[in-house]
Amino acid sequence: MEINKRILAVAGCLLLAGCSTASTGTVQTPAPAIVTPSSGRSLSDVGFANGAAPLVWLPAGISLTYTADQPNLLVVTGTSSQASQVEDYLRRTLPMLGWRITAEADGGLMFDQGEWHGAYALGQDSWALTVRND
Repeated sequence: MEINKRILAVAGCLLLAGCSTASTGTVQTPAPAIVTPSSGRSLSDVGFANGAAPLVWLPAGISLTYTADQPNLLVVTGTSSQASQVEDYLRRTLPMLGWRITAEADGGLMFDQGEWHGAYALGQDSWALTVRND
């Protein structure tokens, strides 16, 4: 009997919270403040035209070995000799650009922002960064 009372109390609180929100209008979550890095360049700066390109930055002087610029997918790769520089830069700049780092390990990061999800990974000879909205 005590469990049923608790369930009813929680359900009642949820209903009241839902009603109070509805009566005051739509609650909007503020967008995170975006701060562009003082150094480096965005994927837009290197010619990407799609998706989250303005919000993904790489350190200056990084040589890209492969790129793909599609409406739902951005891909960049480079040599492993520059991987630690790229990884450190991403760890520092992704949060200031509004991204949330969701997982990290040496040689790897996962991050998201709204509908966009990204990952950075270091392989044997190269690193790769992908951002997609699937």
